[in-house]
Amino acid sequence: MKLTTEELSCGALSPETLRLAVQRVRMDGYVIFEGVLAAERLTLLYHEFVDVFNDHVRQTPQNRGANRYQMHLPFRQPFCDDAIVANPLAMAVIEAVLGENCVCHYFASDTPLPGSDYQAVHSDIHSLFPDSDLVVPAYGLVLNIPLVDFREDNGPVEIWPGGTHLMPGGIDIHALAPTMHSERVLMPAGSLLIRDLRMWHRGTPNRSEAARPNLAMIYARNWLRTSYPPIRIPSDTYTGLSEHARWLFRFEAIGGE
Repeated sequence: MKLTTEELSCGALSPETLRLAVQRVRMDGYVIFEGVLAAERLTLLYHEFVDVFNDHVRQTPQNRGANRYQMHLPFRQPFCDDAIVANPLAMAVIEAVLGENCVCHYFASDTPLPGSDYQAVHSDIHSLFPDSDLVVPAYGLVLNIPLVDFREDNGPVEIWPGGTHLMPGGIDIHALAPTMHSERVLMPAGSLLIRDLRMWHRGTPNRSEAARPNLAMIYARNWLRTSYPPIRIPSDTYTGLSEHARWLFRFEAIGGE
């Protein structure tokens, strides 16, 4: 969805845009707001990310397949700015779907390097009731923010929209996915991709000559418990957050350096 100049400048969705975006998430499993972050902020984020990422690669083996890295982000500026962790355009949709008591419990990134390959199709969360045909409302959403343009050649995420987030437990993803419609998410840097945790997806090969960094945060209903490690947030950093951001990270490891 392309937001209006007024929505971008005031940081608020119109009632109609919000209504349509929420319906897209509930029905299709995702929505994209294109090109939200300003160029100056993107440049700062990109250069800070590259410094952290290069240090990480030197010390850590690839952990999401060949030439692909998942990396938890340090909880500091510019990564923990409100425009990232509590973006008002994204949070309007996230809180409409998950409720205002939702939390953020994952603060990381996904970066395929040149030479990366396909990931296996997967969902980012287990079914709450794997032995039942019961389909429940969304209980977790991912916010992805690409730091470069997602193009056909640099490993964009591939998604299976239109119902995979609503499938009950017991489905054979790997057998069924090749028979279903999928699409690659192409979007400009600084866009906001909000997707249901349950939606099937995979990383695709990066055939370009540069890394394809992507920030990833998970927002969930406050009762959801996962195996993700707590986000360590220095006390001074937590105190300096906005009230909204402090609320989102209230269950994390406050005071953890």
